Amino acid sequence: MKIPKVIAVVAILAAAAVTSIIPAHAEDLPSVGPTMAASFQPAPKAEPTASPSPTSAATSGSATPVPTATPTKSAPAPSPSVTAATQSEKPTATSKTTAEELPAGVAAVGAGEAAIEAHWESLGGATGSLGPVASAVLCVLRDSGCVQRFENGAIHWSNATGAHATMGAIAAKWAGLNWESGRLGYPISEQICTLKNAGCVQRFEGGAIHWSKASGAFATWAAIAAKWAGLNWESGRLGYPISNEICGLKNGGCVQRFEGGAIHWSSGTGAHATWAAIAARWATLNWESGRLGYAVSDETCGLRNDGCVQRFEGGVVYWSPFGGAQPMWGAILASYGTRSWEAGSLGYPVAAESCSGSSACSQEFQYGRFAWTAGVGVKYHLRSAGYCEALNRNAVRYPGAGPARVSFAIAESYPATPVTFTNCVKANGAYRVDWTVTGYAGESGFARPGVASGPTINKFSPTGSFTVTEAFGLGNPGTALSYRQLNPYSRWGGRLNSNYNKYFESSADIFPDENMWYYATRPAHDYRQGVVINYNRPPDSAIQMNAGFAIFLHANRVPTWGCISLEEADVVRFQRGAVPGDRIIMGVGDDVFN
Repeated sequence: MKIPKVIAVVAILAAAAVTSIIPAHAEDLPSVGPTMAASFQPAPKAEPTASPSPTSAATSGSATPVPTATPTKSAPAPSPSVTAATQSEKPTATSKTTAEELPAGVAAVGAGEAAIEAHWESLGGATGSLGPVASAVLCVLRDSGCVQRFENGAIHWSNATGAHATMGAIAAKWAGLNWESGRLGYPISEQICTLKNAGCVQRFEGGAIHWSKASGAFATWAAIAAKWAGLNWESGRLGYPISNEICGLKNGGCVQRFEGGAIHWSSGTGAHATWAAIAARWATLNWESGRLGYAVSDETCGLRNDGCVQRFEGGVVYWSPFGGAQPMWGAILASYGTRSWEAGSLGYPVAAESCSGSSACSQEFQYGRFAWTAGVGVKYHLRSAGYCEALNRNAVRYPGAGPARVSFAIAESYPATPVTFTNCVKANGAYRVDWTVTGYAGESGFARPGVASGPTINKFSPTGSFTVTEAFGLGNPGTALSYRQLNPYSRWGGRLNSNYNKYFESSADIFPDENMWYYATRPAHDYRQGVVINYNRPPDSAIQMNAGFAIFLHANRVPTWGCISLEEADVVRFQRGAVPGDRIIMGVGDDVFN
């Protein structure tokens, strides 16, 4: 192929006088898909820009990704044909002009023509992928670039990028984006067709165009392209793009949709991908225009029980196999964070926040709930089914995990006295619920964490985790604990002397010492069966005078002066299952669990 240089020179010199320019549009190109194969050499990833410019009409997000039509604005043709008269001119045989003697623009013509011809020849010339020549070399493009059309495509050249061929669907997409004068600029690579599902890519100064049979050809650039690259391009979870970048969203944001999800960008949040159940849940909440706003992180998986979370400007969306994808925000989300998120005692959310007007909201979780009330704040509730699981999650604020059996006596609030008593047994390395009943704490409820229950007349039960090592009553029901058979002289020391918070025997009956025989034999039978809770005594601690004494688990299920009371049959059930070193954890749930 020899196209005389003078043709291109005359085209430049006569450009100002040309009154009828014939544009070369995408319609001039075949509509077949990319077919060129080459070894894959990925170009550098696109760098994010501060504010990507719109490339098509702005639309809001939709729940089902729909490919956006190629912009229909007619792009100015970058490569006008020369006139027939110019094409018919012939150079004189004696022309000796060299590139060094020509003006800069004319010298570029010579370099561009030579580079295009060499590239065409390297692709097989007339019998190669581009086919025969279809136009002269035209060098009136941006940055003194050149183009030559062929039967199956074109070769564009610029001094900065060299010569590269475009053809098929990728060329048509580039044409729709205004060729080299658009955002993509000149090509900087050939089409590479060794991608997933026989797809192709061609890289340009400002981005790239990817094509696959299923998705068609779409361009990516700037921050969204960089994020896609970080997710392994078309081989990652997103797959190929199925739309152009769409800008004009809230706060000047942009979105591009892919086979497996979407990437949203805003100047305040950067570019982040969403997909699958979390993306679908976000869509139901009106995408970036809803309460959650834009994503501020990618999806993070590998949480407890294979859960996932994605963070947004206004909250989060959690996914778990227990409750699917559920959003969280506001005061309830903040309280959830203080309780170790999904690793805490509540587990994952299983429903969205539900409100009654603007004054009350609640949200349900695997093992409990949060309830928010205007002027009061957030209240925490853990169902008894979550007590044992809290041990497995290390979500108990007091020592507990380790013994063969751990029991909980939990009240709902201060100064509530009813308790839920749950017995947890360890099997195969994890705690499970053995049995649960109701009972009572002291008439004044529980003392606050770190506060001594004090004298029994205060009627407070202590908060904390305590071992059990000994039991008592009128007859051993078959317990592995050290068992003390009560008699008429059985006493428990309440006076501030050497017997304080200890068992001793005496014929005297002096308050505040407790006459254990009396309480065992009176009609209520409080102490007919009981277990010593080692509060303010060895082996848990040294005895502190006046900090509290005689804290037992005993029969007669009524509010007490500091003990925990159950039905007698349940006390016996506890005794029969207990071994020395088992624990009872007691208090208000809000202060016991994370």
